[in-house]
Amino acid sequence: MQGNKAKDSKPELLLRKALWQAGVRGYRLHRKGIPGKPDLVFPARRVAIFVHGCYWHSCPICAIARPKHNAAYWNEKLAGNSRRDALNTERLVEDGWRVHTVWECQIKSSLGEAVQQIKDLLASHS
Repeated sequence: MQGNKAKDSKPELLLRKALWQAGVRGYRLHRKGIPGKPDLVFPARRVAIFVHGCYWHSCPICAIARPKHNAAYWNEKLAGNSRRDALNTERLVEDGWRVHTVWECQIKSSLGEAVQQIKDLLASHS
């Protein structure tokens, strides 16, 4: 687990590069003091973007199989991650933030679509 990065993961870097190339600016990285420390934060528009790894955050799109060895531990660990994510999203929404999650598999399969979703979200309250 030590090799898993909390910041600047490959999917996050790919998304940031694509956003930059698409002309999307004004975001801050891993803003402290905001529930969950979102990967990208657009403070002026109160938009928080999370880039989630499919395995660690139990992606609903690709539904990666969980380990069979020590299953009880891993089921609780991954379920706890999902509960924490939901709580952070709930707190952000209560504080007036719009929250969007981009999954690792979306970045791999349709990066342009993920960028467009973020652009649309930002444009909806310009």
